[in-house]
Amino acid sequence: MTRKLSGIMRALSLALAPLALAINASPALATKEKVNVIGIPADAERIEGTKCVFAGLCFSKKRDAYTYDPGVWGMAKFYDGEVTLRDGTKLTGRVAALGTARDWNFIKRILLVIPEGEVDAIYLSSTDALLITQQTKKELRTYDRYDGAYLQRLVSGKMRLSYNPSAGTSRPLSDFLPAGTIASLSGAVGRQGVIDAIKDGRTVEESLTEGTSAGRALGQALSSIEITEKEYLLYDDNSDRLTAITKANYAGAMATLFAGCAAADAKTLKGFRKYKKIVEAVEFYNASC
Repeated sequence: MTRKLSGIMRALSLALAPLALAINASPALATKEKVNVIGIPADAERIEGTKCVFAGLCFSKKRDAYTYDPGVWGMAKFYDGEVTLRDGTKLTGRVAALGTARDWNFIKRILLVIPEGEVDAIYLSSTDALLITQQTKKELRTYDRYDGAYLQRLVSGKMRLSYNPSAGTSRPLSDFLPAGTIASLSGAVGRQGVIDAIKDGRTVEESLTEGTSAGRALGQALSSIEITEKEYLLYDDNSDRLTAITKANYAGAMATLFAGCAAADAKTLKGFRKYKKIVEAVEFYNASC
């Protein structure tokens, strides 16, 4: 009888364990299910013939709110991360970065952020943030505000490397914002100020009082993206210099980059000779030069 009772209690304990975890879990971590999204502009244009302002981000009559379901196949997932807003205010919690079907995967258009301790996701447009990080199971992802979108970095460090979203076009280059400039922003509104403003019916844009034109990185929205061959953007964080790297100018750009770098001997440089080795080349520069 005692053995049977012990078995029942063990089974009951196992059955209740997931419930206990769910009760004790932070609300910001419960993001595998559909979440309400707040802070969407009242005049946000809906996708024609739908109640959605973005793929998967739709108005629910049942909830009387916009909702997003990261559990649906193909929808962007939430990951632990941090978003730095235009005035320097930081929102830490769970972050989903959403792109459109016409964009390459390294380009994101809007962000959904569930701040720590909150249950609703806050909507951020392509002009609301400057820097985004996400920690996935495999990697740390970093996105920079660039030319009306959020652009994922390939390499971080004193030299940043990203794909060029305007490759093959005559569009002038916009600049990234230097890390030092972002770090110097005051964050005047503050985390709670932003959250309170959103709950009061305002948008992130309306809640920010500073940084509305923080450098050239705010740019204009990309109207279309047609990339036939990937090109790169090489950004020097110290000198605030941005260079577009193509197959045609790759050799010269690498010669300039490694000029004066004692660690880059002839054998090392030979290994970076091919265009497809650009990621390894920039990683080596950041680590050794």
